[in-house]
Amino acid sequence: MFDSGVIEKPREVEIVNGESLSNEAGLIVLKSGFSTSDHRYNFEIRSDGTGEIFYSDFDDDSEEFAHEVKVEKLAAEIEEAIAEQVVLQSGQNALDVSEMRRIREETVAEMLGEVFWEEINQTLEDPFFRSFYDDGEWGEEFQTERGTVEEFIEFLELCVLTEREIIPGNEDYLVVEAETEIDAAGISECSYYTERLGELVEIACEHYKPSGFRYDYNDGCYDRSSGYSMSNESVSVSLSEAARVSVREKMLANVRLREKLVQVEIATEKIERLTAF
Repeated sequence: MFDSGVIEKPREVEIVNGESLSNEAGLIVLKSGFSTSDHRYNFEIRSDGTGEIFYSDFDDDSEEFAHEVKVEKLAAEIEEAIAEQVVLQSGQNALDVSEMRRIREETVAEMLGEVFWEEINQTLEDPFFRSFYDDGEWGEEFQTERGTVEEFIEFLELCVLTEREIIPGNEDYLVVEAETEIDAAGISECSYYTERLGELVEIACEHYKPSGFRYDYNDGCYDRSSGYSMSNESVSVSLSEAARVSVREKMLANVRLREKLVQVEIATEKIERLTAF
């Protein structure tokens, strides 16, 4: 929860939570805490545009940062929100001192916590990850800009089914990685590969435009960005299943593949070459 914070006005101090932290220079300090998937940290923001995150009870175990939060305005908004909650809840039952303190602590914690995650964290040199369950921080599921993921996978399955020489018992997979802000979509380095499959996957990616990413732990700091590396989300198609289908099924798959290639406006000569059976 919050330790304390202060609003300093000319010749007047209004305490946000119990302890005055003002000084002769009229500095306003607001204190709070935030939780990641692994730890809870305390932090404070000051009206001079500086702030500090504390990693332990030792003063020198901390990280300073700059911010653009309007601290005096924020402190006033916090006091207003607290007053509103007091009025709302006292209208139902009389509030004792402990209940008033609870309202203050909960309101301050919520508002300053939101400020940290929305306005401060992304400006840090090494931002924190809020939670493994925070999709906005941890990744984006495999998706397609055009069509559906199911249609994209169906196209890949047709590509595999119509491969000419897949040996029965082959345990490889066709693996296609989605686009990220770093890498283009395409066939994975760990995928089964033929020149024909490479061309077909390129066509599929250009048409469906798959995207998606995740973060994989790289043995760094457990709850900071530096501890994780961005990786492409991917989909895969088993070659062993394709090797077991009959020749008739392969021929039907080839017809469907031709139809799909026509739909995405691939040149006739190229279609003939890619679907020669």
